[in-house]
Amino acid sequence: MKVLLCGDPQQPSEYMHEALGTLESRGVSFERMDWMGDSSPAEFRSVTMDMESRGPGSYDADAIAANLDNADVLVVHKAPVSRELIESADLSIVAAARGGTENVDLEAAADNDVTVLHAPGRNRDAVADYAVSMLLSRLREIPFNHAELSGGEWNQVFDPDLLPPDVRTTTIGIVGFGHIGRGVARRLAGFDPELLVYDPFVDDEEIREVGPEPTDLETLLAESDAVTLHVRLSEDTEGMIGREEFEGMNDEGYLVNTARGGLVDTDALVDAVSEGRIAGAALDVFEEEPIPEGHPLFDLDGVVLTPHVAGSTRDAVLGGPRIIASQLEAYLDDETPAHVVQ
Repeated sequence: MKVLLCGDPQQPSEYMHEALGTLESRGVSFERMDWMGDSSPAEFRSVTMDMESRGPGSYDADAIAANLDNADVLVVHKAPVSRELIESADLSIVAAARGGTENVDLEAAADNDVTVLHAPGRNRDAVADYAVSMLLSRLREIPFNHAELSGGEWNQVFDPDLLPPDVRTTTIGIVGFGHIGRGVARRLAGFDPELLVYDPFVDDEEIREVGPEPTDLETLLAESDAVTLHVRLSEDTEGMIGREEFEGMNDEGYLVNTARGGLVDTDALVDAVSEGRIAGAALDVFEEEPIPEGHPLFDLDGVVLTPHVAGSTRDAVLGGPRIIASQLEAYLDDETPAHVVQ
């Protein structure tokens, strides 16, 4: 089996090979290349977000096709796998070392009997860790204490009405109970808060088995001191947290979003924080990325912002290729891989 590893700035081919290279002992040979390898993070982010809306056929894949001679398998991260590329090669498998497959023409793969694999959950631990870190740091006001201290102020408050609560005495709402939402629940369980979950696609008893109490979104928003989002962005979920939802939140509560910026109506969030309808937010993702210079989010008290880095760990980068490696190993053993898209 010959495999072309096509990396990119977010997941270079050398790291793909670090995870997949163990298959060389099974007679697998590898070629390596990197698509847009010299582009900046901002340039690459812009291209991949555009590709998600326009499809893989909107980008030139000639450089990839030129390296596919005699290749049986193409492993990519976010490089485009268009119909033209698929039809120009003789591939058995295309593997996307990520959860999504927006950069792969699935219809073309099906038309040409190409199996498509992916790597769901590759960064679920990284994002769950980060979401809980943001939640706790915002609850205990760590970023604000740091900013005051580095600004020369040594402020200690002793009035109980002005102090944050223990995590144990809070109610935390988790919206979305997939891999990441469940990871957040497990991590928070050790702090012993009350945990609420809203996910209409997960059975109530399944939620209770993990520990939290299932409820509807309106109740979760009203009763939670912190709400953390863990759902996919779709036509149904876009803007799911808007003016009406902020009106229904606890005015001492705050919102954590490490999922997708489009889940939240940013203008409504800015107004809700500015007008004191909620206490603040901790955001790693935004409707427009990078956030434009001078955006009102930068001027809000009680808001913590980070540049879409929740899933950025070494283990997350290697996680996708490791999952793909295990699936290719199953294929070599004449077994059905675990994560076949089609």
